[in-house]
Amino acid sequence: MRPPAIERMGYYPTDDPVIELIRTYLKPSVEKGRLFDPCAGEGKAASTLGKVLNCETWGVELSPDRAEKAQNVMEKVYQAPWQACVLSDESVSWLYLNPPYEFDRFEGQKRLEWDFLKTTTSKLMRGGLLTYIIPQKILGMIEVARLLVGHYEAITVYRFPDGLYEKFKQVVVLAYKRMLYQLPIEKEVLSLQNLATEELDPIETAGEPIYELLVAPSRGANGKPIVFKRTDWEPEEVVQATMEAGVQKTSEWLDLIHPTRGLTQLAQPVMPLKKGHIAMLMASGMMGTVRLTDEDGKPMLIKGRVIKVVEKTEQPDTKDADAVIETFKDRFVTTVAVLRQGGIQIIQDVKGLSDFMKAHGEKIAAHVLETYKPLYNLDPTPKEIAVLDAIGTQRKPLPGQERAGLLPAQRHAAAALARSIRKNGVANCQAEMGSGKTSIGSAVIELLDAYPAIVICPPHLVPKWIREIEEVIPGAHARELRRIGRNSDDVYDVNDVRDFLDQYRQASETAKRTGGSKPKWVAVVAHTSAKFGTGWQPAVVRRKTRDPLTGKVVDACACPSCGKVVMTEKDGFVIPVTDLDELAEKRQFCRNHVSGWELDPDGRIKLDANGDPVWGTHACKTPLFEFAGARRHSIADYIAKHAQGKFKLLIADESHQFKSKSSDRGVAFHQLVTAAKWTLTLTGTFFGGKSTSIFWLLHRLNHGVRRDFAFHDEKRWARLYGVLETTRRRRRDDDADEDGVYTGNRRYRNQAKEQPGVSPAIVSRLLDTTIFLSLKDLNLALPAYKEEVVALDMLDDQGQQYHSMDSSLKQLAVQSSRYLSTWLQWSLARPNSAFRDEVVVVDEVDGEDGKSVRKVPLMELPAINPNGHKWLPKENWLADFCKLEKQQGRKVLIYVRQTGTRDIQDRVQMPLQANGLRVSILGGNVDPRKREEWIAKRVNTIDALICNPRLVETGLDLVQFSTVVFFEIEYSLYTLWQSVRRVWRLGQTQPVKAIFSVYSTAMEATALALMGKKMKAAQLVYGDEVGGAIVPEEEGDFLTQLARDVLDGAKLSDLQTLFADDLQVSHNPMGSLTTPSAVIVPSPKVMTWDDWVSQKTVVVRRTRRKEVVPEGQMGFGI
Repeated sequence: MRPPAIERMGYYPTDDPVIELIRTYLKPSVEKGRLFDPCAGEGKAASTLGKVLNCETWGVELSPDRAEKAQNVMEKVYQAPWQACVLSDESVSWLYLNPPYEFDRFEGQKRLEWDFLKTTTSKLMRGGLLTYIIPQKILGMIEVARLLVGHYEAITVYRFPDGLYEKFKQVVVLAYKRMLYQLPIEKEVLSLQNLATEELDPIETAGEPIYELLVAPSRGANGKPIVFKRTDWEPEEVVQATMEAGVQKTSEWLDLIHPTRGLTQLAQPVMPLKKGHIAMLMASGMMGTVRLTDEDGKPMLIKGRVIKVVEKTEQPDTKDADAVIETFKDRFVTTVAVLRQGGIQIIQDVKGLSDFMKAHGEKIAAHVLETYKPLYNLDPTPKEIAVLDAIGTQRKPLPGQERAGLLPAQRHAAAALARSIRKNGVANCQAEMGSGKTSIGSAVIELLDAYPAIVICPPHLVPKWIREIEEVIPGAHARELRRIGRNSDDVYDVNDVRDFLDQYRQASETAKRTGGSKPKWVAVVAHTSAKFGTGWQPAVVRRKTRDPLTGKVVDACACPSCGKVVMTEKDGFVIPVTDLDELAEKRQFCRNHVSGWELDPDGRIKLDANGDPVWGTHACKTPLFEFAGARRHSIADYIAKHAQGKFKLLIADESHQFKSKSSDRGVAFHQLVTAAKWTLTLTGTFFGGKSTSIFWLLHRLNHGVRRDFAFHDEKRWARLYGVLETTRRRRRDDDADEDGVYTGNRRYRNQAKEQPGVSPAIVSRLLDTTIFLSLKDLNLALPAYKEEVVALDMLDDQGQQYHSMDSSLKQLAVQSSRYLSTWLQWSLARPNSAFRDEVVVVDEVDGEDGKSVRKVPLMELPAINPNGHKWLPKENWLADFCKLEKQQGRKVLIYVRQTGTRDIQDRVQMPLQANGLRVSILGGNVDPRKREEWIAKRVNTIDALICNPRLVETGLDLVQFSTVVFFEIEYSLYTLWQSVRRVWRLGQTQPVKAIFSVYSTAMEATALALMGKKMKAAQLVYGDEVGGAIVPEEEGDFLTQLARDVLDGAKLSDLQTLFADDLQVSHNPMGSLTTPSAVIVPSPKVMTWDDWVSQKTVVVRRTRRKEVVPEGQMGFGI
């Protein structure tokens, strides 16, 4: 015979008279409340109370029969164990809890009355009502008493009425949840426990309500959306839910059945296509079958396709000897089939496609021109010609230009963009650095007569835009919109937007009344001002501390509450913050740990198994900012709300900076796009290496993307156009245990991550609104450009110290990924800072919770004595090289990466000055808006300029310099390419050299080799072997790839979707074709880039096994 409690599944429904008595104690809320019953039974109690007290009713019930009945009388009920459901914290206003009266037979024999109370208390909102029905003896449990006293107040306990109490000795507990948890007082706990044995008053009808119900919360704890769902669906339940919800109609299901559904066909490109784009369309199969004739005049059919395959690798799990880590990575495979009378030719590599395009490119281009007739076929109208003829005529002609004005390619680009804007409302200009995007954008404003217009750009480009607009457009007036609001010392509010529009309207009315010309006004706003909110300023105290890297005592910023120094990570090193400007970039909170009650992820006090708070440490979280007495408002938000349609055209310069899904800049850009009539984007790097790098940008701009994809459909987009890498952990043994019981830990799949790479089919999403302009399209001769690699040997003691340090840190990184960043950053930085004493510092970690306890020194690195010489090898070489350049009348721009707390600029300057060279250092303390003026004042009196390349990567013309030396390698390809283009651009009159100096046996040489492999995907999108092929990427991505290559010995991945428009393909990080150049410094260690790459071979041992898993339904356009 089974025990009664098991037979009833712990089910003890509340008697009807008790339900009615409980009702009399409660006052309904003004608006609808929310009752939650995790042991709903047949739903009688919850539904009855919910109807009379104006509450929606949610519940969970384990028994299928009772759950079915409950679902008929309650709003939302799941048939499942409570532990298999998810409910947001603080999401209900009334917790009605009548739990099973028994022990949990599977979880250590704990009482279920306490377990249900413990696991559901967090679901009740602060100030909400608890109704807790239990046997009286349960009040004597210390765990129950402590939990009730700590979390609840106004506690009242009644026993069941006579005649009902005798059955199960039940009591009713009514209480409000406290607004803040209170540490239980032993006297109160003991008093509550004593009620377990005392004679209690029976519950009787209340004369008037005592407890008031609250309105149901609209959001859960910390403002999170409320979620109530179950997590353990049975297969038949999934099928039933699928049929009821119509999952077959969702985008995910349709994508599975029709893999190419999300792809789009190119209707009409803006301009005639480049050969690279033609090759992409043909290879992706989106052109269908192309019918041409071969060299002998015989028919020839061309058909392309792209399929996605999955490469699988396995490696042991370092944390579990019985588990295996499986990695599945997508890869696009491109195939072009050519059918002739003599047979079929299959093209599957870059060289084969390049040869084919060279032989038949003109015929294919003619076919494409007929099939995809461009919106602008280099045929400007007389009206467009007249407008363009007047643009930029007041400026000096460029070197090689006969007269001032726009170059022919710039004229065509402006006309094409203007036509795209008239048709589509938007246009994108991907133009190589130095090709004159500002002039092109100004010309588009004039062609569209789009006044007033507004430009959003980086802060340091604001003066340049104002200057160029007034120089390029005849009679134009431009001014900056700085702020809306007031500073602490202002008497009244300032509203630059309102003032600008009011003055423009007055000028227009005056011109119309007097017969004058229409005013041509353009507003320019920095993206920092566009997103600027309420005024605030850093609020810290100063404290002396020792810099762990240099050992020097510095005046650092410290938390005003806990007094601990504020630390930040820079170049992979954790250092104290000494500059207030670092805290002014965004509002920050103190992250130091202080003693106190430990907190859970939601910020509430953490409880142990007994319901007691846990004493330990928690984050200080004191604000490191304060209100500055100013009141500022976002310019973009104001325009969206109060100036809708007032600006005819929005020009977004450096638009790749607005690509994020939900950053302040991205939101501000979206607001301006919706407020302006038309939009033009300008960038030198439209594509960011991964397919999702352009998804949100296109979603905000392109109607077709919004039609086919929701704003949160980035995963769908990545599945169609990107490369995903998925990691899965699998146990080596079988899926079941010895008894054949499913264990639940068989395997799990981590969230897929996107990797660099793209399908050629993505080009169809760009060409209908985007033009691609390269410097060679301008047909204006630029001076020769060449680059060399200077590979130097370290001194003996320098090399011994470096390799010893590298080996030790590498071993640490292998043992724990926590030390990966330390190893990489020190191995990349130390060769160039070996002139000084340094200490490698690592985190000491608490083994129990994994928290960083403190910084501890790992190894000391004494300064290297250069064996009687004054300088290290790279410093000696740099001084000799710059002397030779000076003799040839060439100024040298020297890029150094370590310019923060590890600054080596002064050291680099010393050997140059010792050799009689005049040198200046451009520091980060120079206002970005004044850097151009700062350089102009000094450039005629110096031989070399030292700076971090990030300071000059956008907006500066440095054509006075003709040689660029990367003393340290910049690990962002975008920054590297931009910094070179500051020199090799329109206006340069001397041949340009780019020199990369590395120590041949150091990690920086390996890093340089890796960078040469990172440009493939962008070459694909830009349709050109140069065309701005270097893409903006996160530095962390590059360092992660570098670590993986060094640790795992993996070959550098080679994207399969690269198409070139000539036989030559560049492998250098600049993305340009390289011709062998004369040796600059007589030394066998100087070589051309291609020669160096061919010699840079690393022998590795493969430790992983690779499988190719085809996805049968992933063919594109076939």
